Amino acid sequence: MSDSSISPALRWSVVALAALIWFGLLGHRDLMGPDEGRYAEIPLEMVNSGDWLTPRLNGFKYFEKPVLQYWLTAASYELFGVSSASARLPVALGGFLGALWVMFVGGRLWGARAGFYAFLVLIGTLYYGALGHLITLDMLVGVFMFLGVGALLIAQSDRSDPRRVRNWMLLGWAALGLATLTKGLMGVVLPGGALLLYSLWQRDWALWRHLHLGKGLLLYLAITAPWFVAVSLANPEFPEFFFIREHFQRYTTTVHQRNQPAWYFLPILLAGLLPWVVTGVAALVRPGFRWSGGGGSGFDAVRLLWVYAVFIVLFFSAGSSMLAAYILPVFPALALLMGRRLARGDRIGADQWLLLLLALALFAVVALLPSLLEGRFPAEALARYRPWLLGSACALLAGFVWLRWRGDRGPVAVSVMALAFLLAGQLAMRGFQPLGQARSSRALVEAIRPYLEPETPVYAVGFFPRTLAFYLGRPARLALASSELKMGIGQEPEKWLPDWDAFVQSWQRQERAVAVFPAGDFPSYSTRGVPFRILYRDSRQLAVVKP
Repeated sequence: MSDSSISPALRWSVVALAALIWFGLLGHRDLMGPDEGRYAEIPLEMVNSGDWLTPRLNGFKYFEKPVLQYWLTAASYELFGVSSASARLPVALGGFLGALWVMFVGGRLWGARAGFYAFLVLIGTLYYGALGHLITLDMLVGVFMFLGVGALLIAQSDRSDPRRVRNWMLLGWAALGLATLTKGLMGVVLPGGALLLYSLWQRDWALWRHLHLGKGLLLYLAITAPWFVAVSLANPEFPEFFFIREHFQRYTTTVHQRNQPAWYFLPILLAGLLPWVVTGVAALVRPGFRWSGGGGSGFDAVRLLWVYAVFIVLFFSAGSSMLAAYILPVFPALALLMGRRLARGDRIGADQWLLLLLALALFAVVALLPSLLEGRFPAEALARYRPWLLGSACALLAGFVWLRWRGDRGPVAVSVMALAFLLAGQLAMRGFQPLGQARSSRALVEAIRPYLEPETPVYAVGFFPRTLAFYLGRPARLALASSELKMGIGQEPEKWLPDWDAFVQSWQRQERAVAVFPAGDFPSYSTRGVPFRILYRDSRQLAVVKP
């Protein structure tokens, strides 16, 4: 079918409906630790302190990541106030704009149908849809990386106009600078490594003459260098910690204790592609180019996208530190390959049956939820979650029924499948609130709020609840535990209480004070002769006040 058969009214109506589902439930869940609490609280400290140069977590210097997402989140707080919705907004907005960029790139390369399908696949994919609504750095770094790769694809697909090539390449270099400011050198190393492997395989040597390396590197440095230089001058310990420990040692050693088997990312990739697993695997196994190489036949966008996706998975699989979210940046490239494949045949095929299988699985979970999670969550919380899971299952089933009734071919069918899955995912995430409260400090802070004056200290004893400082609106006083703050504590040890005696001395000096303990460890602390009165308790933590 030709591009003219896709109505612009249909296309933009679907985009608008997708945006409504995507953004509609951002603020209806508490922030959960560790990532959401960490990456929401650091920008809050920037707003409260006025120091937008040195990132701090719970009052301590925190140099594990660069600063761009913190700035964007802090700006969101300034514009819209501090809330879970404004904390998630930069990630959600970046994810949706990234999907629109994929649609644009696909349209420029292979026509409006391929671009539209790539957008639908991406926003209707399990992994991209889920991580677009959780605060991590992986979404924005992936979007900026693919902004750079997409600009290169457009630039290199037609090299006849030097001015056009230059402008698109400079956009690409700027995007890689933003990616580096978001999560470090991976923002340029991964696209650069993929580009090198592609050029060797394709033998597209002309590519290197059209990258505008000189202007591009100057622009890249103009974007990245100012903050790195400024933060290093203000904090001499930054360069060694950030570049050596958080890059070289993180990748080559088990310093973060995140080593996994070499195949770790494969099941994550397959599950993350749901419900488009069949189309996704087909796009990887039969991408549409000759495996023997391009033979110097010019630029091949499909080969570059394939290399980019596969290289990222292999790069992280070879490292000594693995987290599931690391491979999120491959999904925009895979979406383009899948959109191109769907545009050539239109048929969803076996993928639609995954909607039915997932719906049936969710119906089974709804029925078995109390017995599956008995003892891990309160019965009331499980009861409150079941209707949302039921709604999610019904959304999947409705999408499947529509496809079997009206057919699995064409833009309307692909739209129904994508929107049904996106809606199901959002309902399941929204309904997780009763269970997610166990990983949030919001209810605890609401319980202790009447006992807090502006100067009342709140101690976190024996653990570091990541969302506590965010909901307090200020850092907690950390005692006994150091967690990921060892570097910051080493720089400012006077802010830390290293043992029980130091905590008791500080506690007894206060007229009013509140302390938060791990619920399981509290009995051992409560027998040490210090009187406490319990204000709040849940399955994970409890709060006490001085009697």
